[in-house]
Amino acid sequence: MFMWSNDTIEWIDIELTSFCNIDCPGCFRQVKRKVVDDILNKDALSFKNLKKWITKEELPNLNLINFCGSIDEPTLHPELLQIVDYFHSMYDINIATNGSTKTKKFWTKLGTYGVSAFFGIDGIDQKSLEKYRIGSNFKKLQENWRAFIKAGGHATWQYIVFEHNEHLLEDAKRMADKEGFDN
Repeated sequence: MFMWSNDTIEWIDIELTSFCNIDCPGCFRQVKRKVVDDILNKDALSFKNLKKWITKEELPNLNLINFCGSIDEPTLHPELLQIVDYFHSMYDINIATNGSTKTKKFWTKLGTYGVSAFFGIDGIDQKSLEKYRIGSNFKKLQENWRAFIKAGGHATWQYIVFEHNEHLLEDAKRMADKEGFDN
């Protein structure tokens, strides 16, 4: 029988908010909106509480904090840069993002921490991107990933294959290489 303890935890996934700027049809927030709307936190986790909850003493083997973006867009948290600034020297940080929020200045600052970001980019232009990531802006996303990578951020191009975009996969791989994505 396995006994859970804090010293077995090597990574954690954190949903910082339940806010998102786009409407992906397959997202849990969209698919189960009637079920989850009442239980989703309508606020952001506070930086103060995160500092209390996530400590080397409490989680001695923690290596990675993943701001996972399963039901939120982590960059919409008002204190994300402060959170990353605080935790990045203790842990590896990953942020799963649609990448179409904030400014180039924000993404440049985020990149200077040397953290990783998984950019959800399911296409190679506005038309193919917005088939799934409804409300996303490819040009803004491209400006943001470029600022992030140029500043030292480690980027992964996350590409969900659908019927409407599977023919673009090799083009996306070439584009990711050309743009400086790590993966």
